[in-house]
Amino acid sequence: MRGITQRYPSDSFSAKIDYYRGQVDAAMNAELHQRRKSPFFAPFTDAFIGGKRLRPILLLLAYDSVRGRDGDPLPAAVAVELAHMESIIHDDIIDGDGVRRDATAFHARYGQEMALLSADFILSMILSIAARYPDPRIMSALATATARMCEGELTERLVSETNKAVRPAVYQHIVLKKTASLFEAAATIGALIAGATAPDLSALTAYGRAVGVAYQIHDDITDWAQSRTITLELKDAHPSQSEFLLETAKTFTKEAVESLRPLKSSEAKQTLIQLAERVDSRAFHQA
Repeated sequence: MRGITQRYPSDSFSAKIDYYRGQVDAAMNAELHQRRKSPFFAPFTDAFIGGKRLRPILLLLAYDSVRGRDGDPLPAAVAVELAHMESIIHDDIIDGDGVRRDATAFHARYGQEMALLSADFILSMILSIAARYPDPRIMSALATATARMCEGELTERLVSETNKAVRPAVYQHIVLKKTASLFEAAATIGALIAGATAPDLSALTAYGRAVGVAYQIHDDITDWAQSRTITLELKDAHPSQSEFLLETAKTFTKEAVESLRPLKSSEAKQTLIQLAERVDSRAFHQA
């Protein structure tokens, strides 16, 4: 497969991201249409409208940044977005949220039974896509990420039930699992499909993990401002929780950018750097 980035319509960052997003959406529609006779087809077509597609875009950027051999990263990008969608369906049920992406949440629109079965069906789609790749590390990365996401979500739930302040180390552990694990898997899988060298694979894996933590922290800053759902056990050196979270997010953003140093200069690498900077400026949360 030729590089995804070879036909950018513009040099601007937003145009590049939109172009990647269009590639992901087209691949996702093609994947869904293979199951157009399934009773899940219509609800899924509805559910996948909207969304930033950051995780699959990250996978495509990782692929383009180190592409040493031709491969097709688009099915894997779809699998990553499916894993994200599965987690969203479960999260909304657990949290009792009735709105998602400015629309009625999946379980609120179709019922809890349909939502639970849909999440299981999505898992079957992920397995089907992963099985198309000969490299077993791709399946392993997806399996590890989804397991960690579940563990992170459960740990957060158990901690929140105590109604006690959370130590920063515990909070970061939760974020690493429930959110950063899929970002990490996306970057890793893109690099694997591209035939990345060991140093480049390690660099992109570290980037995905760090930028995923930064992204979730900014999400939590927004949630805290609205409902104060997060309470951190901080030392007096930190005057406010929001300041501490902003400092922590910035640290992980710098770590993400620094991790890319081993990669050769390329347009995709520069876009990855810009993506981390946009995450730190909370541009994706304001979109």
